[in-house]
Amino acid sequence: MSDRLTQRWRPRLWVVVLMVQGLVLCLPFAGLFLFKFYANQLVQQTEESLLTQGAVLASAYASLYAAQTSAPPEAPDTSPAYAPVFPSLSLRPETILPPRPDAIPPAVLPLPEYAAIGPELSRIATAAQAQTLAGYRLLDPGGTVIGGTAEVGLSLAHVDEVARALAGQIVSVARERLRQAPEPVLYDISRGTRVRVFVALPVVVHDQVIGAVYISRTPNHIFRFLYGERFNLLKATIFILASTTLIGFVFWRFITRPILALIARTQSAGTAGTRWTPPAHFGTREIETLSHSFQSLTERLQNQQDALKTYTAHVTHELKSPLTAVKGAAELLRDDDMSPAQQSRFLDNIDRDITRMEELLSRMRAFSLADQNAIRGTCTLAQVQETARSRFPSLEIAFSHAALSLPLHHDTLNMVLTHLLENAQQHGADRVVIAARTTPSGPQLTISDNGSGISAGNSDKVFTPFFTTKREKGGTGMGLNIVKAIVEALNAELTQIPCDSGAQFQITFNAPSPNSAP
Repeated sequence: MSDRLTQRWRPRLWVVVLMVQGLVLCLPFAGLFLFKFYANQLVQQTEESLLTQGAVLASAYASLYAAQTSAPPEAPDTSPAYAPVFPSLSLRPETILPPRPDAIPPAVLPLPEYAAIGPELSRIATAAQAQTLAGYRLLDPGGTVIGGTAEVGLSLAHVDEVARALAGQIVSVARERLRQAPEPVLYDISRGTRVRVFVALPVVVHDQVIGAVYISRTPNHIFRFLYGERFNLLKATIFILASTTLIGFVFWRFITRPILALIARTQSAGTAGTRWTPPAHFGTREIETLSHSFQSLTERLQNQQDALKTYTAHVTHELKSPLTAVKGAAELLRDDDMSPAQQSRFLDNIDRDITRMEELLSRMRAFSLADQNAIRGTCTLAQVQETARSRFPSLEIAFSHAALSLPLHHDTLNMVLTHLLENAQQHGADRVVIAARTTPSGPQLTISDNGSGISAGNSDKVFTPFFTTKREKGGTGMGLNIVKAIVEALNAELTQIPCDSGAQFQITFNAPSPNSAP
């Protein structure tokens, strides 16, 4: 139940590809929420702009005041001490103040000199507002608005930032904005539209605060910026859509399509006698490697299936004769009139046939274990020459290039040589030469004997299971087949080389790929 549930919820490849494309498409929309960070930058840009305007207006205010009161101008400072003011506002909820209190009637009317310069300050403020959209209020020392774009004649002395500016501080605050009409829902994404920036600067003449400049403005909206960049945004949108489409095509062309082709080929392999063939398009190098691995695997399975059918037919044929003979001899032995000599002869026949069947079964068992006996590793002929000579004392065995490294375990090499030397001995050889050498295709091992050799008519049958010309000497026709199975399991090739006298077999090991795993 758990396995079925896991399989049911396992996504298909096209779903994963679609999810990746969806994530790519969602990235620009997720960026809308990141605009809140950019809105904070817009607030600081607004604050910086108001500080600059306030400094200019404060200087104009001071000049008009000095001219009106006939105060002596300040002596120019030849080495001014710079004291820049940097923006510091943020849109953190705890730093945003409530809306600004309304102006109230003043307790004391402005002095005549302030009333005289007020209209000129209002003219300057009105002209500036047409370009900056900011609200300007210029106050006397008592906090009464003497000039500006609004609330002239009213007092703002009760406002915190105004009071601090009249005390000689430069103050910047962000307050909640009072909206005249509801804004679009999309504007709520940016918190900057819900605040208004206020900057208050003192006006100083001869180290005395003679008034204050109070400026306010709503920060620029992020969507106004986006509208200005609409053509660039359109290009970016087209690029994102094209990139997403390209990503989907690349996934389909190089991953999804080859894998689906592999699945279809794998499912149809082995049905109705069809063999597995790799797809025409591999996609990536890894899928190509996987495809060739499938091909190698299916070929091995198909060969094993074909071999099983062949061996079944041969085993049935090879065992049928001795079994029939044993059965017939057993029936005849039940005859009481048979002489002891005849009984002994029939028992010898039964014993010989049973030995024949045991040998056949032993060789078949060795063949079935050929893949397991094919152990990879490294060895040399020098490691097996003493074992070979001790097992076949009647053979003169010569080794050439015995120190050359061969890509198989010494136990596997012993097994291969044992079968080949038995085959040479059965065919009357008394001398065998085993030579190793290096070729461009890989290491090569050659086994040559001086026996009766292989006739031209039998050269194509030497690797056929159960084919032997020495059946009367106990040959089973499985020795060379076992060697061939072991060699192929090592990804090598066994071939019979035609020669004028004797027999010659050659084993060629494939050279290892530079990228292959050890």
